[in-house]
Amino acid sequence: MSRTYSIRTVLMVLMIGETIAAIFITAWLWYDNGQASVKNLTEDRCLEISLRVEEQLHNLITTARNTADTQKDFISSGIIDPTSEQDVQRLLDHQIRHLRRHRFLSTVGIGFADGSFFGAQRDPDGDLQELRSLPGEDVLYERSLDEAESSRNEGFQVTARPWYQQAVATNGPGWTGIYQFSGTPPQLGASAYQVIPGIDQEVAGVALCDITLGPIDQFLRGLRLTENGRSLVFDPAGLLVATSRGNSLHEDSSGALHRVRAAECEDRMIRDTITKMETSLGDISSWPASGAREIDTENGTIFTVWSPLIGQGGINLTSLIAIPIDDLVTEISQRTRSTALAFLALILATLPIAWRTAAGITRPVRELNRDMKKIARFEIEGEAGRPSRLTELNQMQERMEAMRHALVSFEKYVPSRVVRQLVTNDRVARPGMEEATACVYFSDVIGFTSIAETLPPDQLVSLGGEYLEEMTQQIQKHDGILDKFIGDAIMAFWIAEVDGTRVTSRACRAALESQRCLAAMRADWSQRSLPELRARIGLHTGAVLVGNIGSSNRLNYTVLGDTVNLASRLEGLNRVYDTEVIVSEEVAAVVADEMHCRLLDQVAVKGRRQGGAIYELVCEVNQATDGQIEIAALHRSAMGLYDDGDFASAANAFRNNQTLFPDDKASQVLADRCEIMSKNPPEDWTGYVSLDRNIQDQS
Repeated sequence: MSRTYSIRTVLMVLMIGETIAAIFITAWLWYDNGQASVKNLTEDRCLEISLRVEEQLHNLITTARNTADTQKDFISSGIIDPTSEQDVQRLLDHQIRHLRRHRFLSTVGIGFADGSFFGAQRDPDGDLQELRSLPGEDVLYERSLDEAESSRNEGFQVTARPWYQQAVATNGPGWTGIYQFSGTPPQLGASAYQVIPGIDQEVAGVALCDITLGPIDQFLRGLRLTENGRSLVFDPAGLLVATSRGNSLHEDSSGALHRVRAAECEDRMIRDTITKMETSLGDISSWPASGAREIDTENGTIFTVWSPLIGQGGINLTSLIAIPIDDLVTEISQRTRSTALAFLALILATLPIAWRTAAGITRPVRELNRDMKKIARFEIEGEAGRPSRLTELNQMQERMEAMRHALVSFEKYVPSRVVRQLVTNDRVARPGMEEATACVYFSDVIGFTSIAETLPPDQLVSLGGEYLEEMTQQIQKHDGILDKFIGDAIMAFWIAEVDGTRVTSRACRAALESQRCLAAMRADWSQRSLPELRARIGLHTGAVLVGNIGSSNRLNYTVLGDTVNLASRLEGLNRVYDTEVIVSEEVAAVVADEMHCRLLDQVAVKGRRQGGAIYELVCEVNQATDGQIEIAALHRSAMGLYDDGDFASAANAFRNNQTLFPDDKASQVLADRCEIMSKNPPEDWTGYVSLDRNIQDQS
């Protein structure tokens, strides 16, 4: 017989082969296309950066020009009279405010032909100063804003300043060249000037505004190029104005600062790139206005893009960006891998098509096999699998789901955990019982018969259904086995041999939670004008017979024995003491560390010769209030007198308890009984009183 292969294996091999081929083809296409377009993409990116640098520089220049023009207009329009001390002070105040608003301005001022000068400047420490020079005096007075007196700088002649002379020579607005400004750290800057015309077109004065080019340097250093990319700005002479690496100024051995040529920059990559470009294109001043070129250096091939920034106003600069080709290829490689991975993900996303084709046969069969195993263990929870498109398999799924629904209905009549245990142990349910230890739970609705007589049938069914649903949920939540509903009564139990230890604690918690849920439901019933149901619960732990009782064709899994009878009697005793949950002495002893149980009485119920103490299950220990603890202690103390046969003293004690706690019916019942017994003391007092059904009804 020839070797066979599963459909799933064949499809997966084909899809994996297709995926690998697609990855290689995609990577090759992306890398090849990427190399072809990398120059254009990088050039566009570099030009965009140059435009941003130009925008930064344009903002600086525009602000300086506007500042000079504004000062000129102050004088030309007569708003400011330079001969008026009041107007001069207004001018100085305006200049100070202007410097505060624009951090990159260093000096603002107006010089006049008579030698006077009024301005403001930012000193090397960043503090603002007022500047004055009076006609006929070669002295510049400098006054810091926080000082009353001015300092004198001899030898100052405003008409001899380079910017003033350049303005007079051009007789129009303009810019000085870029030069070093004083301060820490040292920066480059330029001065904008505007001529103030006088009579017969003579120069009456010059308005000045100095700007620093530090923001351009900061902008370049903050740019995110590639890992080893560089950006710089230089003037037509090849002197650096700003750079992302290195410095535009160099300090010599004497401590003097000099501007640095781009070809002599301390950054090796910038230095090698400019040197190679000068070798290829000649001196910087002879370069084309803009362009892009690959330059081979010792560190590899460098892709460079340069373009002019501003060609007007006297400041002509060039922006250059240099990026190693390896950085560009690395980025392309990374994108190639990302694209390949994305394509791989796309291919993998199509794998479910092949998988579904194979799973169209294998999945339903596996699901049916899985469901059959679960049903064999009586694990019927879960949802139906996805229907198969194959007719035969789809019909099998429908039959399996119908079986599940039938078992779900069956589970409502039979404790599923019991059936599951039989299946796990590979046993068949037969009539028979065995000894075990169990905590038995009985509950009953108070006055349900009267309620049933007053409610319409549909409301009665709905109300009873809500009650039984909530009580059942609390029992099952705490792993109890619901035995049966007896009208409005509920019987449940916890088997130690089935549910493990702490079954008594679980039963107590189920009882307390049931009463709390009922309290919440009563508020809802009250809003709906329905009777507010109240329930009594009895609990007892002891030996039982547990198992199947009935015939070979119809069985009932239940518990039998004196423990069951006593739990039922304890539930009925709640009406005597007006309590909600009564537990036996055995239960109270087991949960003493977890639950707050109050000793109620010592009774011998009907059907039992031996008496015992009964307790009210109040709450968890950590939730007991001071009042609950106090009444429990006082009641126990009075019960001591009662047990000793001192009925008169016991009656007084119970009456005192009733005075302190008027709503405590247990104190009233015991007080009434003690008063009767004090008058007619019983013979052979054992400490227990027999409570049969008649006594309960009378109480």
